[in-house]
Formats: sequence, C-alpha cells, structure tokens
Amino acid sequence: MKMFYTAISITLILCLCWVILSDKNENVAADINEDVATEIEALITENLRATEAEDIQGVLDTMHTQSPVYANTEKVLISLSETYDLKYQMRLFRYIGQDGPYAIARLEFSTKKVAGPAFNDNILDTFHIFRKEDSEWKIWSMAILETNFTE
Repeated sequence: MKMFYTAISITLILCLCWVILSDKNENVAADINEDVATEIEALITENLRATEAEDIQGVLDTMHTQSPVYANTEKVLISLSETYDLKYQMRLFRYIGQDGPYAIARLEFSTKKVAGPAFNDNILDTFHIFRKEDSEWKIWSMAILETNFTE
C-alpha cells in the first residue's frame, strides 16, 4: 500500500511540474511574440515616418535588401516625392505571428494628400511580411487586402 501512495505522489508531482513548466513555456512564447510585435510596430512607424519625410534612404533602411520589391521601391518613392506631399497615419497594427524566418502583421494606414495634383486619399488594409536581416526585422513584402478611398 505504501508503494501505491508513493507512485501516486510521484505521478501527481510530475503532473504538477508539467503544468508549471507548460505555463512557463507559454509565457516565454508570449513574451517573445510581444517583443517581435513591438520591434515590428516600431519598424513600421519608422517606415511611415521616413516615407512622409521623403527620406528615401530611411525607407530603404527599413526594408530587407533581398526583398523582391527593394530595387523598385526607390524609383517609386522618387516619383511620388517629386509629385506629391503626402501624410501617412497607421490606424491599425495587429501582429499575427511568426513562421520560420518570416513574421506577418496586419496593418491599416491612411494616405492623405497635403500638396500636389489630384490624388485619391485612401485607407489601405494590408498584410505585411517581415524577414530578419542581420538580426533586425525588415519589411519583406506587402499584400493589399482592400483599398478604401476617403476623399
């Protein structure tokens, strides 16, 4: 009988340790996700600041140099900055998660014309994909889910 109670006690202790360790692992994962989300949100904030300031190098610094859109971004930004003065505002940031070297977030941001020819003010709903470069998160690509014109 003593052996039976010992076996039950050991089983209960092991179960308790498993529950405690599982909870700690979830908290560690949540902390890591929160850190990634904070880093990525800061990156997007810097990207929008640089875009609005027409700081082309600043925008490129927020992008992964191996991104499929990296080379074309400079040309687009030069054209935009020569034609318009635009204001950008992040309206929504929601970190979705990480899969291997990539992370994804859903963003909604508005673009409003301050100066320049005719322009349709808008709100973009997007998924942004991020990838680390030299241990820093960088923008890899973006998919537009919806464009709402606000005029």
